[in-house]
Amino acid sequence: MMKNNQILIIIFIFLLLSVLLSFSACGYFRDKSGLSDANADNTVETGANADSTSENGSTSENNSGTADASKETTSSQYASDSTEKNLGSDYEENTASGNVSQKYAIIASGSSYDSRHYKWFLNSTDIAYKVLKNSGFTEENIYYLFENPKESNVDYQSTIDNFRKITNELQAKAVETDTIVLFLIGHGSYDGTNSYYALSGYNLSDTAMAAMFKNIKRDKLIFVFSPCNSGGFVDDLSGKNTLVITSTRKNETNSAAFIEPFLVSFDGTGDADSDGKVSFAEAFNYASINVRDQYINNSWGSLTEHAQLDDNGDGMSNESPVPAGGDGFLARDIYLK
Repeated sequence: MMKNNQILIIIFIFLLLSVLLSFSACGYFRDKSGLSDANADNTVETGANADSTSENGSTSENNSGTADASKETTSSQYASDSTEKNLGSDYEENTASGNVSQKYAIIASGSSYDSRHYKWFLNSTDIAYKVLKNSGFTEENIYYLFENPKESNVDYQSTIDNFRKITNELQAKAVETDTIVLFLIGHGSYDGTNSYYALSGYNLSDTAMAAMFKNIKRDKLIFVFSPCNSGGFVDDLSGKNTLVITSTRKNETNSAAFIEPFLVSFDGTGDADSDGKVSFAEAFNYASINVRDQYINNSWGSLTEHAQLDDNGDGMSNESPVPAGGDGFLARDIYLK
């Protein structure tokens, strides 16, 4: 009888651990980056498990433990037979006078590590793609990276090589009057010094990402991060005519959905001043209020995640409502359309 009880206890513990791992979000990975961060260890803050479903049915994440390197997705997991944009090395720079300013966008989501996060991230990136198309971005100027390149509208697998190729292309062809927007969706982590964004099989650090965009000519550069711990990107990416929006502070994980209400707000629901258009400041304020409402509606207790915005180049962010603390004035005058 005792032996049977012990077996039942072991089975129960195994099932409990399986459930906890399935709800984890940010803690599935350790750093595999190259560059100067090759040996960094992405130790993620520990938090309680919590899942919430946003109005559009997409759910964001909360971290519940230490990274599990064995769950990394290899870059060869998915083979692509889609027609890709030209990512070769020969690009003609757009320097001729009289050219119309271009709007470029990068949508990215890396390793999801489980089927539920795969669906959530696919839904969010799909919303981002549709919002950009509805805002006048041409298909040619939208670079859509996902872990599975066979999904609808996806251009490339979200590997570090493809991410670098895209930034190299932008460096070759973007000019000082162009706008570049990035929607970075998925997992993230913070090791006490650097924040990381999870691509497919590779965690891109804040410093490495800043280096990639340092020499790209442009007018406005806009980063919108949905992952846990994304606040650590603010100080490294901050700069002139640069808007950085993150769903959390650097030491916070996600329970609520931020990116979905942020994106949906551009359909007009975020138009706080009723001028017929939605600025990035309005979208940020709308999504921040929505996150607070999710905590109230789901009885999650005290708010433990705080979206951040920096657009004055000082490397210090502020929370909603913006403008506040010197931030938000640039975002107030930037629109997708």
